Amino acid sequence: MDERYRFSWPDPEYPNIVTRDLTILRKGKKETSVKLTGVKLRELIPYCLYEVPESSHEQAGAIPELRPGRILSRNLKISEGVYGGSVEEEMDQCFISYDGIYKARRGLSHIERRYISTEIPGLRKWSAALDSLTRFSWDLEKSNQEGRQILTSVSAHTAIEHGSVIDSHKVAARERTVQAGTLEDSNGRFNPGRIPLICFAGERKLRKRTQIVRGIGRKMSFREVVLEQMIDGLRDICISVSRSQEYRLRSGWLTQSLERTPRKVKQEADRLLQEAMRLRHIVTRPFARSFNRCAVDLEDAAQFLQEAANNRRSELISQAKEKIGQVYRAMKQLECHWRLEEVLFEISILRDRKQTVSALQQRLWHRALESVHHQLTAEEPLTGKHLEHGFKRPVLQRVRPHIQLADKSLMQDPPDFRSVYKELKTACDPI
Repeated sequence: MDERYRFSWPDPEYPNIVTRDLTILRKGKKETSVKLTGVKLRELIPYCLYEVPESSHEQAGAIPELRPGRILSRNLKISEGVYGGSVEEEMDQCFISYDGIYKARRGLSHIERRYISTEIPGLRKWSAALDSLTRFSWDLEKSNQEGRQILTSVSAHTAIEHGSVIDSHKVAARERTVQAGTLEDSNGRFNPGRIPLICFAGERKLRKRTQIVRGIGRKMSFREVVLEQMIDGLRDICISVSRSQEYRLRSGWLTQSLERTPRKVKQEADRLLQEAMRLRHIVTRPFARSFNRCAVDLEDAAQFLQEAANNRRSELISQAKEKIGQVYRAMKQLECHWRLEEVLFEISILRDRKQTVSALQQRLWHRALESVHHQLTAEEPLTGKHLEHGFKRPVLQRVRPHIQLADKSLMQDPPDFRSVYKELKTACDPI
């Protein structure tokens, strides 16, 4: 196969940088477009879909459409309209710039499909159950019989719910789900430490199935499929970072104990710095805003831990714990943002195609908005603080009222989906 046309799924952490010429369409300017040569871009789909990296071009600072993290999508129809015929030269190919991956997905979602699909939401729910099993397993050593029963119950309920699956990936995921509810290993020993690895294997199988369904079941445009994969990859990073911080907050070594040696504290500081470096490399909007702030918090926490280990100052451990809690809450806030964007995306397709909606779907959206609003309003249970406690630039006071207005428009008779879309779009912008 010609090397030029080889495709691989883009990885948020390992970008493929290419250089090309193009024409950028400029919104709201008298000059409707600008031609640029030698633009460095992160390739998502060869020749037609890119993400703008840092330092993409010498003129990027003066062109908002080339801010890092924006998505560029080629539009040959516009190119042909501008130049009066087919366009062959790279320089003359026009690109639309979207302010972030969520907005790009909405802008590119003009596809023939029925979005009210059950399989992908079901796979997400299943994956969330495996994530819960992972987190339950951390406390099993200290748990009483009732606590252990919760884990086996979640495992059994999830396995029963998916008892009739046929697809090989889902069969394998179900086997892992059953296995995660078994507290003893093959030698009959109580061994909860193996449960997270079992759950991770099940989650990998569900991700593979999700990728297959997107390609064959919902008839998505290929650009949208790639953006969906990117969003999933970024969510996986959020879940990974959230898990790490939750484990740190719930594990005993942050409190005074014989296990908390200077050597172990330094090792944990090194791990925090690695996580910070991982987040700093990602420029995808809107994730990058929160990732950069979290990287700073992780670096601060690492510094507190290093000073605590070097100078035997245990009070610095508490300050590190505060920073770790902020990162954990930031990941929870990103999860809420994702849930809002999913409802907004579904509403946008419904609105564009003028489809009717079932009462069941309407209730599901209502419950999702209620749940998100509660999370953004109440104290976060693990840290005992509101999500934005300690944040330098809180934004939720500009988000919560619009979620309520969207929910009110959704539940009136008949639902006002135009208002729902408008309010959710306004709610998502500041996050």
